[in-house]
Amino acid sequence: MAATDLTSVERGALLVLMAAGRPLREASELRAVHGIHLTPSHREKLQSLGFIQTTTRPLIHALSEKGWRWVWEEAAAPKPKGNIGLNALHAVLQGVRRYADGRGNRLEEVFGGAPASEPDVGRQHMHEAAWSEADEALGQALQDLPILTKAIEGLQKSATADVSGPVKRTSAAAKLVMQSVRQAGRKRELALAVEPGSETNFDPAIHRSEHQAQPGDRVRIRKPPVFRGPENNRVVVLLGEVEPV
Repeated sequence: MAATDLTSVERGALLVLMAAGRPLREASELRAVHGIHLTPSHREKLQSLGFIQTTTRPLIHALSEKGWRWVWEEAAAPKPKGNIGLNALHAVLQGVRRYADGRGNRLEEVFGGAPASEPDVGRQHMHEAAWSEADEALGQALQDLPILTKAIEGLQKSATADVSGPVKRTSAAAKLVMQSVRQAGRKRELALAVEPGSETNFDPAIHRSEHQAQPGDRVRIRKPPVFRGPENNRVVVLLGEVEPV
């Protein structure tokens, strides 16, 4: 199913259901909380495509297996054209997919939509070998969350009245995705060391710079380092990007 075959409302509904990882009530959650206004034609289309399962009285929607396959393929698809502001969100989705691929999980397991299967010892060892790359992918997504936040804020400020609805839905879906990325990071004990924009002393063990920075030089954090593990025994997953003050 090509991205252009779905409207922004239909795409937004699928992404929100993905990020929530559970069934959502149409009125009190999809509409009231996330700003997704599904019409009967939207529902019928998503149902006919087999992307959602719906119960009535009240209307409750959940992603079907086919719906989860759609968001899985969407996370690997080229960035959408003609959708200003969605590129950063798409980049985060690709990072989440890389994280799921590295762990050998399905996307619904990352977002809590299905219990992870019990791996055998051999499979668990294979997963451990892939976790390093998976942690890096998830770390990159964590580093890029502030960029996504600024992009959404800029989109909201510049949005005209005719696109304010899609912008609100994009913002709501992005917030859920960001929340789920942070949750996945906590499960892997990943954390950002400092806030972007803060100043510190250059440390080549945890920082990288395109400039000729020397240990102890004052620098500004562009992207914070990503650590894994408790503070007294943490390891560097990704170096932080810095620039001269």
